[in-house]
Amino acid sequence: MFPSFESIYPELGPVLKEAEDSRAAAKKKIFRNILIILILWAIAIGAGILTGNGSIGGTLIFVAFIATFVFIGLSVRAAKEFRLDYSRRVVRKLVHTMFKNVEVPDDEDEDEYEASVRFMPNKRIGVNKISTSGIAPRFDRIRGEDYISGRLGATTFEFSEIELIDIQYKKDSNGNRKKVEKRVFKGIMFIADFHKHFQGETYLIDKKFFDTERFELKFKGAFEIEMEDIAFNKEFRTMTTDDIEARYILSSNLMERIMEFTNRSKDEVELSFKNSKMYIMHEARKNHFEGKLFENNDEETLKEIYNDFRTYFDIIEEFRLNRRIWSKS
Repeated sequence: MFPSFESIYPELGPVLKEAEDSRAAAKKKIFRNILIILILWAIAIGAGILTGNGSIGGTLIFVAFIATFVFIGLSVRAAKEFRLDYSRRVVRKLVHTMFKNVEVPDDEDEDEYEASVRFMPNKRIGVNKISTSGIAPRFDRIRGEDYISGRLGATTFEFSEIELIDIQYKKDSNGNRKKVEKRVFKGIMFIADFHKHFQGETYLIDKKFFDTERFELKFKGAFEIEMEDIAFNKEFRTMTTDDIEARYILSSNLMERIMEFTNRSKDEVELSFKNSKMYIMHEARKNHFEGKLFENNDEETLKEIYNDFRTYFDIIEEFRLNRRIWSKS
């Protein structure tokens, strides 16, 4: 359905050349700033030693100290500009190339089948959608970027990078009230809307982490079930309000795809199926869509992004093929 990474990689050549030029320019700025800082400190220390004048030496050291902060700030900005430029140029081109070359499934009408996508780097998934998923941890504040949305056949989808912050107030040893911010999630939130209603709600909770969600879901009427796949049961705690529907949803093919995803990513992955939507929360320690400034490995970076995209879209395809979910009585 989607083209292989190797088949579309040549189309990314021009934009990768632009990314490499942007990387070189950013590195040049950073190295120049470091050189300026070193020269200023050498002058300040050298002048203080040679003149023996503490006042002059102190003044020059103060100037060097201030300049260090200024040029570090400029270097951080140069690195950030490169990473943003990378996502806007390269990731946009990657996802558009994937959809431009998508093959219409044999059992779909070519004139009616739609495969479209758009990329909005400064937007993110909405707060209400995150809260509705049932798998998001408690949070008070949200940051996010790199929003991608579109349609694949009858299914609409959206996803973005998000960071969820929990805010608590604690008293210090002096009794003063202090605000403490804790990051409770950083990664990708993916939502697919099949526009067909699930009768119940099904949740896949990662067993590697403290599962307070299990107790919260029990209050909502969900109960735990065992699937036929032993490896899947070791990885996930399956909670549902509809045992029969959950087993229709979690076909052997879908469980296999989910396991391949979790084994490849090595990070926490949790899913929920409710109303007409599937939610995936993929926690990660890194920003998915940013280029590496000091590593010229764009092909490897892009292939990782491509593989994540393919996983999300392949799960959508699995639902399209698994018509038993929607035809069950």
